[in-house]
Amino acid sequence: MNRSRVVVGRRPALGGRIWLVAMIAAAGLTGYLMYDLGLSKAGFRSSEAAREIGELKAENKTLKKTNKELSERVAILETAAKIDQEAYRQVDARITELQAKIVDQQEDIEFYRGIVGENDGSELRIQSFQILAGLRDREFELRLVLAQALSASREISGKVELELEGLQRSESVTLGLSDLGLGDQSGTLSYGFRYFEDLKASVTLPADFEPQRVRVVLRPQGSRGKSAKTVEEFYAWRPENG
Repeated sequence: MNRSRVVVGRRPALGGRIWLVAMIAAAGLTGYLMYDLGLSKAGFRSSEAAREIGELKAENKTLKKTNKELSERVAILETAAKIDQEAYRQVDARITELQAKIVDQQEDIEFYRGIVGENDGSELRIQSFQILAGLRDREFELRLVLAQALSASREISGKVELELEGLQRSESVTLGLSDLGLGDQSGTLSYGFRYFEDLKASVTLPADFEPQRVRVVLRPQGSRGKSAKTVEEFYAWRPENG
């Protein structure tokens, strides 16, 4: 009795799989081509897009470089501006200092010019008188500059009397240096100079005393036989900032 055998081969199944893969690849390629064709018809081309992307990348790189350079430039300018401001501040402070010195020198020049220019024949005079406000309430500094003609050939000396005239409890009162605790035993200041001398006296006024004017009297001494003239002046009470 003859039996027939069925032999199952695998070759036809492998061929079917290859065919299926080829069909899928062809379908994918066809789909991509159709998609690209559709984009082309709509005005879009992938090659141009790729080129534009490349150009944009290059431009973006250039912009980044430019931005970095500009940022560094701004930093440099800001630093320079700070340096310029500091230099300006120093120059301005120096100018202010020099102007103050010029004012002081001008005052000194006027002072010495007054000494040189005034030659009224008197050997002794009051060159200037100032009342400067002190740091505390009712404290003042009386500044008196005495001078004599430059033609004078000798030193002059003597005493200075300072009296403050004003009101105390609505009554007229005169206070001397001794009343204010200043001066020597006689309540006067001593001077002795060839050309000029700067005298100062710090006073503290009583709480109930309102000054109105200052009387200054110069009494020369040691005139070597020449008549010594007493000098007397009155100054209104006008304090200045010290």
